[in-house]
Amino acid sequence: MPELLTTTQLSRQFGGTPVVSPIDLQLKPGDILGLLGPNGAGKSTIMRMLSGDLAPSAGTISICGEDLLIRPIHAKRFIGYLPERPPLHRDQTVDEYLWDCAHLHGLKRSRSREAREQTKQRCGLEQAGRRLIRKLSKGYQQRVGLAQAIIHNPRVVILDEPSDGLDPVQIRQVRELIQELAPRKGVILSSHILPEIEATCNRVTILQQGKSVYSGEITPPTQTSYRIGLEQSPELDALTGLAAVAGAEQLHSDYYRISLKSGCQPSELAQQILAQGWGLIELKPERISLEQLFLEATTGGVS
Repeated sequence: MPELLTTTQLSRQFGGTPVVSPIDLQLKPGDILGLLGPNGAGKSTIMRMLSGDLAPSAGTISICGEDLLIRPIHAKRFIGYLPERPPLHRDQTVDEYLWDCAHLHGLKRSRSREAREQTKQRCGLEQAGRRLIRKLSKGYQQRVGLAQAIIHNPRVVILDEPSDGLDPVQIRQVRELIQELAPRKGVILSSHILPEIEATCNRVTILQQGKSVYSGEITPPTQTSYRIGLEQSPELDALTGLAAVAGAEQLHSDYYRISLKSGCQPSELAQQILAQGWGLIELKPERISLEQLFLEATTGGVS
C-alpha cells in the first residue's frame, strides 16, 4: 500500500540546540498515528515541519510522492493542518471564514458552498454559520479550526492537540470524526493525554526530549501477551526462533514480553523454553496498556 507521508532522518535545531533528533515516520491510508509525549517533547515542532510551516534542519518529507521541501505548493495540496492555536479570523462569521478557507485551497465557487455545508455538518457547526468566531466558546472555536483543516478533503490530516478545550461530549465527537476520516486518508495527531491516543489511534510514536523512544502499533485491548522470567538471558533472536513465539521484547534483565503465534498455547511456550535449558522462573499473561508502554519507553521501568 503506497505511503501518504514519509520522513527520513527529520530533525530540527534552534540556536544549535537539538529540539527534534532524527526521526523516521510513515503514514499509510487508514492509519491514525499518535505522537505522544509530555509538553516540550517536540510534538508541535514535528507537526509544524510536516505541515510545511517550519523548515527542518535536516532530513526529507514526502507527501503523497511530492517532496515538501522541493515542491511545497504541490505537496501542501494534500495536507490539512490544525495547529496548536487554530488560525482563526475572529471578526468573521463561521460561514465567511470557511468560505475563504475553501477559496484559499483552490475550490471553485460551486464546490466551495457544498464543501462548507458538508464540513459544518461533520464538525457540528450547522447552527453556528452566522455567528462571529470571537463570540464562540473555546470548544466551538476548536471545531472551526478542525473544519478549516478538512474542508478541501485532504489526503493527509495533521492535528496538533485536536481535543484541546473540548468537553467530554465534544471530545467523543472529534474522535468519531477522526475515525471516520481515517479509512480514506491518513491522520497524524499529537497529544499528551494517553487515554485520548489509546482510544483514537492504531499506531503511536512516543517522544521524549525530542527523541523517538518507541514506535509501533498500539496493542488491541483483546490481545494478550505473556511476561516471562528466565534464569538465563538468551538473545532475542533465540526467543523469536521458538516455534510458538510470534514476537519478543526484553523488558529488564532476564524478563521478556512474548506474543504467541495464532493457535499456540502458553504450555507449548513453557515446554520449548525448558527444552532450551534457559530455566523458567515466571510465565504470566498480561494486557499492555498504553500507560505501561509509555512508562517503559520513557523510564525503562517494568510493572
